[in-house]
Amino acid sequence: MTTITGTTIKNVANGLSNGDITVESPQARGRAGTFIDTSAKTVDVVNGTFAPIEVEPGPILVTITTEGAHTVFEALVPDSGNVDLWALREQTYSYTPPVISEVAELVQRAEAAADRAEQGGGTGGGGIFLDADGVPYFDTTATGGGSIALDVDGVPYVTGV
Repeated sequence: MTTITGTTIKNVANGLSNGDITVESPQARGRAGTFIDTSAKTVDVVNGTFAPIEVEPGPILVTITTEGAHTVFEALVPDSGNVDLWALREQTYSYTPPVISEVAELVQRAEAAADRAEQGGGTGGGGIFLDADGVPYFDTTATGGGSIALDVDGVPYVTGV
């Protein structure tokens, strides 16, 4: 047997939730001389916590119902030990918080500029040119221009000017 243990269940406003969690097998199955039917086991969620739930390893269907919210997901329970409820949820749902920062924006802008430069300037969008000393610069008012390439040693140089 494996035990599903306690993630604190809160709403988006950081309030502790009340409701219930139901676990069941999505289909009848067997394990080591045991027939596992599809009947459900329900435990209460009170102030964001619930009692540990012992379940047979294998696929399960989890339903969390709290104050008008209803979440259903399938998960695969490991063979033994304890498993956190959120760890089961993460098997089918991956949440990555958005990273919004000036650095991320600058990276996106630099990648876009590099793509444009690799395509050789274009019309109306500026281009890469060499000044009198052979130093490359980007002119946003000019058309055409060159692009940046790498020589066999990986050193960048300006082409097409």
